[in-house]
Amino acid sequence: PHANEIPASPGAHLLLGVPHLDEMLGGGLPRGHSLLVAGPSGSGKSIMATAFLEEGARCGETGVIAFFEQRPHRSREGVIRDLIATGCVAEVDTQAADLSIDEIVFQLVQEIRRLKATRVVIDSLSGFELVLAPTFREDFKESLLRMVAALERTGVTVLMTSELEDRYTDLRFSPYGTAFLTDAIIVQRYIEIGSRLRRVMAVVKVRGSQHSNELREYTIDDDGLRIGEMLEDQEGLLGGRPTHRRETGR
Repeated sequence: PHANEIPASPGAHLLLGVPHLDEMLGGGLPRGHSLLVAGPSGSGKSIMATAFLEEGARCGETGVIAFFEQRPHRSREGVIRDLIATGCVAEVDTQAADLSIDEIVFQLVQEIRRLKATRVVIDSLSGFELVLAPTFREDFKESLLRMVAALERTGVTVLMTSELEDRYTDLRFSPYGTAFLTDAIIVQRYIEIGSRLRRVMAVVKVRGSQHSNELREYTIDDDGLRIGEMLEDQEGLLGGRPTHRRETGR
């Protein structure tokens, strides 16, 4: 089908709206899947989430977004406001303090049903934890599991963001040990090569679907994320310690 047409089959993929990223995912994100986008501050997680909702609107789909911390980047906030104003996206009110997990899930499901939404964004998990009442923070993994399960029952496709510390040297994708809850993971991080700070991205997993194992450099401009070429001459990038790959003789 055409890139802007909604696939008819129930098992079809949804496009994320970031050129080349859908190719890396193996044709987009399978419908009904949950995706965790993990990266450090400023890596473009919220920009990707906005593109996901914007692409949905282009395809005639509706979405729901819950901001649990800072507002999106100014260039992206205008896009979100336009989507809300035109009825393509609903925003869940997360300003109340000490919410129960049931209150949050109720609001999300209510908006999903009202809009007949197919896409949901949770931005971000760290902010989500902070708005919960202390009782629910004590076992945040259980609270998150309940929310993801409730969203899955509605059939929506979910994109969640998670803050990842810049200095990590192992492949932990969230401080909560929640990577197993999601069907797909995209990791972003900063690396230093030649005394310059660069951004890289990789698709770590897509459950039940083939995907690229390439590590791609990407940039951010006023139009969003731009994914570039694979970094073929470096290794150890995701571990934060890039080294130049040595040529091996034949």
